[in-house]
Amino acid sequence: MSVKLLITGATGYIGRELVAQARREGSQIICATRAPCPPEYTWFAYDLHRPAPDVPADVGAVIHLAADTSKSTDSSLEYEIEAARSLLEKTLKANAKFIFISSQTASPTAPSAYGQIKWHIEQEVLKCAGIVIRPGQVYGGPERGLFGMLVTVVRRVPVIPVFLPTAWVQPIHIEDLTSAILNIVNRDDIQGEIISLGAIQPIPFTRFLKSIAADRLNRFRLPLPLPSGPIKLLGWLLGRSLSERFGLVRVLSLIKLPPLQCEESLRRIHLVLRPLAQGMYRGGQNKRRHLLREGATLLNYLLKTAPKPSLVRRYVYALERAGKRESLFCSSLIARWPILLGLLDNPASLRHPQNQELALRLQFAIQIAEASPQGARVFLDPQQQGGALRALSALAITAFKELVWRLFAILCKPFARQLFMGSESRRET
Repeated sequence: MSVKLLITGATGYIGRELVAQARREGSQIICATRAPCPPEYTWFAYDLHRPAPDVPADVGAVIHLAADTSKSTDSSLEYEIEAARSLLEKTLKANAKFIFISSQTASPTAPSAYGQIKWHIEQEVLKCAGIVIRPGQVYGGPERGLFGMLVTVVRRVPVIPVFLPTAWVQPIHIEDLTSAILNIVNRDDIQGEIISLGAIQPIPFTRFLKSIAADRLNRFRLPLPLPSGPIKLLGWLLGRSLSERFGLVRVLSLIKLPPLQCEESLRRIHLVLRPLAQGMYRGGQNKRRHLLREGATLLNYLLKTAPKPSLVRRYVYALERAGKRESLFCSSLIARWPILLGLLDNPASLRHPQNQELALRLQFAIQIAEASPQGARVFLDPQQQGGALRALSALAITAFKELVWRLFAILCKPFARQLFMGSESRRET
């Protein structure tokens, strides 16, 4: 059922996706923003520093996303709370539903002004039987907001911080979040309560950043231990204002995030979250990308050099023709060092029932490689020349490499499959 919606903050990271999805579902939309919105939508000028606009009588729900993310001191608390209070009053007069998009950081004792503001607004909304939605770490889609900042940092910095103690997050893809918001708009049995949306089981923030590196950017990043003690000391030396400005308070708020109890909320709105690795892809679906990476890895292992893109595409096409659309392995380690596949590429391992799928995919890759000019040069090597001394030297080097490899394989064999193999679905559990 389509409902006329008034959405504040409609040009923000979440707001843009929400507006687009609501429009696809047939809803009429009023964008309440500072700058004019696209002409296909009705626009109300809205600024947190000014009185809220009147809510038209035919609006079914007001979704409040607007927030000031440039705070440096607690003196900015009151005006944003008053802005939400004013909008809430106008919504009640129009007899519309009020939905406030809060934050996992919301707490009266949050280290950041942002988290404290969210908590105070929540109290105002709940007193008027409005609905509060607390999302976890929102990710996916365009690189905007906090997610965009994290992607930029991971793209530019060669290491990923490992916070000590561990910082935990509960991710939710932006499209899953907007679907949940629109579901709640049409639910009459949800009012005057907090709905928590995110992964049921928290994951380390480091793992979230690694997923950005591996699944979003296809890059490898080294972990760097980062104790919270020095961060707190630096924040104390800089003071509250500079700590907010340089993002130290945001880092500390990650370490102290209160856990969300999401299971019941997800069950009530019948929402199944997509796997993290899948959601990191720009389109929210990355199955073909992982097949391409699998093909590049197997062909690299066979050819001992990077395969041409056309060979990788032929591998994926062959798999799709055979009805195989899931990647077999997902380890960034094996993608970086394809030679490690040799731990499983032997008759004894490939006969094992668990490895039969790997044996089949190796055959796909071998047939594609052998039928290509690049493969012919590697396998047949018709230009190979040299005398007896060169041949003996090459044989000795090969024998030494084989001995080292066999010793390494013996040591790693007991846990080879656990290290390198597994489907995307198993990866996310």
